Amino acid sequence: MLGMSKLCESGDGKPATRMGGTRCQACYRYYKNHGTFERAGRRPPISMEVVLQNVEPSGSGCLVWKGATDKDGRPQYYDGDRYAAGENPLVFVQRWVFERHSDEPLAPGQTVTRDCENKLLCINHEHATLWRNLGTAAFVRHDDPRGGDDTPDVDECVNGHPFGDDNVPYVNPNTGARSCRRCTRDSQLRRRGIDPESMPYKPYRRDGARCRSGHEYAVYGSKDRGEGRVCNECVRIKNAKSNLKQNYGLTFKDVAQMLIGQGGACATCLSPFTKVDPDDHRMGDANVDHCHARGHNRGLLCMDCNIALGKIKDSTATLSRMIAYLEA
Repeated sequence: MLGMSKLCESGDGKPATRMGGTRCQACYRYYKNHGTFERAGRRPPISMEVVLQNVEPSGSGCLVWKGATDKDGRPQYYDGDRYAAGENPLVFVQRWVFERHSDEPLAPGQTVTRDCENKLLCINHEHATLWRNLGTAAFVRHDDPRGGDDTPDVDECVNGHPFGDDNVPYVNPNTGARSCRRCTRDSQLRRRGIDPESMPYKPYRRDGARCRSGHEYAVYGSKDRGEGRVCNECVRIKNAKSNLKQNYGLTFKDVAQMLIGQGGACATCLSPFTKVDPDDHRMGDANVDHCHARGHNRGLLCMDCNIALGKIKDSTATLSRMIAYLEA
């Protein structure tokens, strides 16, 4: 029938992707991560029996979660039945257990907290208490920073961080949603496995001559991103680190060590590099030579040598014939 999408071959009722695909996007994501479309089996729906299978009791009475977590390290469970029903399959276990043992589910803006030693992973409802009931005060519109006449003033985020000169809320220019800069910073640290309490918080400064890294805006320039300026030099360094890590799995410390091992020169023609500076996060005229067949980095080459190896497709036979041709 015209206008009807084909369904995924897995039989989960989801529409297949366009452009001739026979599987849904979830199937292709699973194939990308596991190399096969065959799944080990749908996870059972969340229940207390399933939850207790993923916890480990502690001496303090905590039930410590041993299953999957979100980017902030909080217990999370993937409910296959919810996905099949078209609902959000991700369940926050702490909130789910608390709601199960309370009279009614938590409303938007209500949060719970724990004072036990395993505050992040403990799911014991006896250790949880209703922390805040902000209601509409937890969600503020962009056109009115305080949400309107009928909404109470919001002077702190849902996690208790006060708003002010040191913590100016970020307002999404598209959705108008406000977010606490300190909460965002803490979330990013936890995602990297770093305890936010171990690193002092650097207050956000909208006005100033320098960025947080100390680069002068007048020297390096900046871009206006609505709520504040973004330093061009910081963006360059971030992109340089990201490209080196994603493409070759290296850091600039690794590049510095490779330069020392090669004497600061190309590994094949021995021409010295003149523009590379790992301390300033610049590759300059050095290029990482990567073997696509065996998947490892061989060394640093100049542009001409790197292009030459690519032209002969890393063929030693072709290179031998070229040597014989030159010596003839």
